[in-house]
Amino acid sequence: MTHVHFIGIGGYSMSGLALLLKHQGYEVTGSDVNPSSRTERVERQGITVQYVHRPENVAGADWVVYNTDVAEDNPERAEAVRLGIPLYHRSEILARVLEGFEAITVSGTHGKTTTTTMIGTILQDAGADPAVLVGGEVAQFEGNVRVGHGRYAVAEADESDGTFLRYHPWVAVATNVEPEHLDHYEGSFDALQQAFAVYLNKVPDTGLAVIGVDNPVLRTISQTLAVPFVTYGLTEEAMLRATNIQLTPALTRYTVMWQNQPVGTATLAVPGVHNVVNSLAALAVAHHTGIAWDDALQSLATFSNAQRRFQVIVDTPVMIVDDYAHHPTEIRSTLQACRQRTPGRIFALFQPQRYIRTKNLWTEFTHAFDDADELYLTEIYAPPGEAPIAGVSGERLAQAIADQGKTVHFRPDMFSVVEDVLGRMVPGDTFITMGAGNVYMVGRELAKKLEASDVAGSGL
Repeated sequence: MTHVHFIGIGGYSMSGLALLLKHQGYEVTGSDVNPSSRTERVERQGITVQYVHRPENVAGADWVVYNTDVAEDNPERAEAVRLGIPLYHRSEILARVLEGFEAITVSGTHGKTTTTTMIGTILQDAGADPAVLVGGEVAQFEGNVRVGHGRYAVAEADESDGTFLRYHPWVAVATNVEPEHLDHYEGSFDALQQAFAVYLNKVPDTGLAVIGVDNPVLRTISQTLAVPFVTYGLTEEAMLRATNIQLTPALTRYTVMWQNQPVGTATLAVPGVHNVVNSLAALAVAHHTGIAWDDALQSLATFSNAQRRFQVIVDTPVMIVDDYAHHPTEIRSTLQACRQRTPGRIFALFQPQRYIRTKNLWTEFTHAFDDADELYLTEIYAPPGEAPIAGVSGERLAQAIADQGKTVHFRPDMFSVVEDVLGRMVPGDTFITMGAGNVYMVGRELAKKLEASDVAGSGL
């Protein structure tokens, strides 16, 4: 039996991949720095996890798996090199796993997790028993992975480090392309665009490239593809598009048009026009697998998103929401969705992530918060190993946004926001946390304060 050891097994993609290998008969072990719901889940499935990185953890392993964030001097990675144990990037192992399925991969700057979850849910509801690997906690999958035994596997394909080119998808979805993660493309947006063209051209003659043509980059790529493809979006030129979009606080409805003919009405409980577009991608994939329009639409009507994707923590008398949005485009879409849901004011707390992203998207960030009535900013959340950049900080970004006329409060201690908004919010208002770091903890702390003080029961 092949023994596979995962360095950093608590990550979303790593833990899900470890569980898939476990269910395929591999012996699996792992290590991480801290326990989490994901490490606890893999332990419940019989995977031993060590909560310290040390050389002896790789003893007896036939393969050692790492992800992009694991440095070469990590003691386990270094020991694997010393012992001659084959080292594999997470994406190389996922590529091996996907070879056993008709693989459906989802890539793009935004919308990967939601679109992957929608596709997996539709296939699950249709009885296809798919394997699904997603970058978030999903209630209907009881975690971040679904171990399926059917023909299909659905997985996010990460363009940020170029590893999405390792896969050979049967269906390749591209949601959008923006100039993000260019440090992995030698600073070249052209190189990123060329990588997406290669990714989409990988599908076989029986497969399909599914392309979001509201995005100008993908629209251009679609004109040069040499493989079967379907375009989707809000633009009239899209082969699959949405018309008659109705946004209400409770629901979103739209007419689904396929080749300029109506094929049904979609109803979504998840808010925002961006989720209309995500759902179109899922419908295009479902149609290619032979699922009837009505069946796919029925599945979407009961769809619930992954955690940290417009996750409502408290609904009344004020609403507390958490979202993973960390890019200006995602922030705008999330705040627009929030405006759809709430009749009152929006208090937003944003935690920037990575100095390099903040620097590269500085101007875009200063215009991303138009739908927030009041904005709180905290300091930049940087991953281990990323050095600060002179002149780039949460405080300076807050000032740059304030210079555009927005009411902004900089809070180095993000938990200080709780008492501030607690004394100012009234029924109908919304507090939303946004960012890829640990900012979600503030919304949960606010929810505890509301419950403990019985403010929620007294109508604030």
